[in-house]
Amino acid sequence: MSIQLAPDIEAGLRAEATARGMDVDALIATAVRAYLRETPSPSVPTTRRIPARTRSAEMAWASSPDAQFFGKWVVLEGCEVVASGSNPKLLYEDVRARGISSPFLIFVSPDEQEPFAGGWID
Repeated sequence: MSIQLAPDIEAGLRAEATARGMDVDALIATAVRAYLRETPSPSVPTTRRIPARTRSAEMAWASSPDAQFFGKWVVLEGCEVVASGSNPKLLYEDVRARGISSPFLIFVSPDEQEPFAGGWID
């Protein structure tokens, strides 16, 4: 690899290399190694670890839901219903605003044997 330097910079490098008893390439390699040792490497963002959360209490409630919630969307925290209604997006936004970071949202149907847990709500 070669680079074109301004004549005054090139002359300065040659003079410094001569003074140190080395060629220009060795001088540049030494300078780059010193720079890399002295310059802190950019910090890599750390990954935030979130403990795994079992949803066994929510799944237990969903396997035999209270009949008063048939035909509604329900947000569960453990075995407690924290919100219910007909609009899943509004429910999701409401419980997030109340500090529930990962709502467990399901639709409770009297006709299905397994609870429906939807995908993304935008």
